[in-house]
Amino acid sequence: MRVQTHRFSGRSAAGSSARLTCLSGRPVRHLTVAAAACCLLLLAPASAAAGEVGTHLIAEVNLGLGIAPVTYLTPDFAWGGLLGIGGKFRDFPLRFYFVMGAESVDFSGEGTHPQTGTPFTAERLYVDIYGGLRLLLPIYDQIRVYIDCLGGAGYIDGQAWRADGPSIRKQDWFAEFTVAAGLQYRWHEYASTGIRAEVLFGGQDAEVLDTYLGEGTGGGTRFSVMVTQTWHI
Repeated sequence: MRVQTHRFSGRSAAGSSARLTCLSGRPVRHLTVAAAACCLLLLAPASAAAGEVGTHLIAEVNLGLGIAPVTYLTPDFAWGGLLGIGGKFRDFPLRFYFVMGAESVDFSGEGTHPQTGTPFTAERLYVDIYGGLRLLLPIYDQIRVYIDCLGGAGYIDGQAWRADGPSIRKQDWFAEFTVAAGLQYRWHEYASTGIRAEVLFGGQDAEVLDTYLGEGTGGGTRFSVMVTQTWHI
């Protein structure tokens, strides 16, 4: 009886130990799996933001406000767009895109000649055609920043009217350089929305118009602030 009892107790103890081991092992495994899943969920946005997979084509539409190089022309609606092709190096977050695009803004305004007191009105259309490089960097989650360095040509069609004289007109092409910075939120795998600020340097593109209106020698620096919609392929 003692032998049988000993054998029975051994089996019972072994079974209990096995069950305890099994029961204690399951929570450990479950906790390990849960912790790994949480880590993956937490790290997934960061991994996406670091840009493990880059897109090769972009198409962008920009709508916003243009600011003229002279104060007598009031800010007005500006629009444009661009196409780009590029990508990224493996395990390197910075993207490189070669882009080409165009923009347009149409200004108008009125004022008084500072020397004679003669009232005047003016209109001026700009069309910009450019190409260059975009450097884009993910910074947090789905937020990205970029810088555009662009060169190209600008077209001006401007006209000025003075009450004491004839109207004059200027139509011409000129060299242009643009620097832009933007912020994007990648809300979809194939789309992002953001804001863009740019400075356009065009030289003395409308000097004759500004001189006629008594507004100095002009200048060529314009500004634009735009909302952007970008598609990524």
